[in-house]
Amino acid sequence: MKKIFVTFLFTVSALTIVKGQFTGIGGGLAMSSGFRFHEQTLPVNKSDFVGISFKGFCKISEPFYVSPSLTFFYPHITKGQASKQTISSLMFDIDGHYVINAPNSFEFYGIAGFNILFAGNKYSSEGIPAYKESDNALGLNIGAGTYIKITEKFSIYGEAKYVFNNRYNQLMLNAGILLNIEEKKKQKNSE
Repeated sequence: MKKIFVTFLFTVSALTIVKGQFTGIGGGLAMSSGFRFHEQTLPVNKSDFVGISFKGFCKISEPFYVSPSLTFFYPHITKGQASKQTISSLMFDIDGHYVINAPNSFEFYGIAGFNILFAGNKYSSEGIPAYKESDNALGLNIGAGTYIKITEKFSIYGEAKYVFNNRYNQLMLNAGILLNIEEKKKQKNSE
């Protein structure tokens, strides 16, 4: 839990420092193929598939962007008669985007980046905690995405990427809505 809290604080701090450089911020839903905690094959050791994601887009120079994101997956809970096992996970990604078509209302981009996964396994029997484990893994992302401007203020995005690491490989799908900060700055400057 401390690692999750520290990671969250670090992310919020970093986003606050570079807020002026972001072209878009937002969030949405994430889906994953999941992973097995410590590669154990029992069904109780599988992570959940659905989560919520928070994302930012920062323009470096055309056609390069950087996109940090934080994804919280819903815990996978397995209950027995007197026991309960919970697999939880959190991902922090920093992805580079290369926009393939010229910037306009519809952009298609390639993704390459880094991933840090924090995973936990908690088991309790008759309401008494029996053991708690945590693990983390560093990985690489590769994939593709699209960014579609629906109004001057809002855009939607969709991404598909594969996360490679030594224990927890998985396919990720993300979709959500973004607030276009760059457009809001242009509007303020024109007033």
